[in-house]
Amino acid sequence: MTSNGQQRSTPIPPTSIISAAQQPGIDPCDIACEAMPAYVMGDLTPTENFFIVEHTQWCGDCDDMLGGFHRVNTLLERLDPCQEPVDPPAPRFTLNRRPGRSVSRAPQSVARRAGYGRVASPVGPLLIAVTDQGVCDICFARGETETHFLDDLRQRGFAPEPDQAAVEQVRRQLDEYFQGRRSAFDVAVDFAGMTPFTKSVLAATAEVPYGELTSYGEIAARIGQPGASRAVGNALSRNPVPVIVPCHRIIRSDASIGKYTGGVDIKRTLLSIEGHVAPRAAQLPLSSSA
Repeated sequence: MTSNGQQRSTPIPPTSIISAAQQPGIDPCDIACEAMPAYVMGDLTPTENFFIVEHTQWCGDCDDMLGGFHRVNTLLERLDPCQEPVDPPAPRFTLNRRPGRSVSRAPQSVARRAGYGRVASPVGPLLIAVTDQGVCDICFARGETETHFLDDLRQRGFAPEPDQAAVEQVRRQLDEYFQGRRSAFDVAVDFAGMTPFTKSVLAATAEVPYGELTSYGEIAARIGQPGASRAVGNALSRNPVPVIVPCHRIIRSDASIGKYTGGVDIKRTLLSIEGHVAPRAAQLPLSSSA
């Protein structure tokens, strides 16, 4: 089914799933879901497998659906006593973001150093990582362990090392923002390890000005994929540099506040800094451009 609700006449060939997912007006979630049976049966190429793996890392809905396909496949194997189950080849890499989950990962080049440190903020402690290309991760540490933070960095191809001095510029600008003395950040951002779709979502989100609000659907339209608001929301849930890339300024089309990677209370705090007071379950005014 396409993102506008129309039924496709024929399924998308597995060999075209990556290019299809990048087409304007196509929701990558639709492509991933159609390719899942082939993924479970082992009929995709390693590159296509990596597309499914990476996509389900940031899309919770698709991850749940993939789990369903795995369960169905397991039941079918148990119901077929004439067929010996074939053990899949051991993956060269594993993603350990979720307990008990082991999936293959595409090989990467030599890991780049990322200096990281912990800083205090009005929304709780933050873990920050910076490479030679810019800030690559800001983590709300109250909701995630340092182990998970470091695992995420490694999965994106970084080699994390403790280095409090490396995060000093980011810490100073965040302090100024929280104190109401900064409305824009001038630090570089390193999006390495993100998919092209996620990078486009983050780039469009970074253009939303201080104090303004827009919707997930508007961001989808800006990147040339109208109708992909669900995929946009999932991509923003994996925003590696919240606050600097202001995903808190993106709300639902009905003007309700929506979710946030650090928790809705943090989203409310950030919006209040920028002049939006949002009582619980209240609606917020979208900017005229949305």
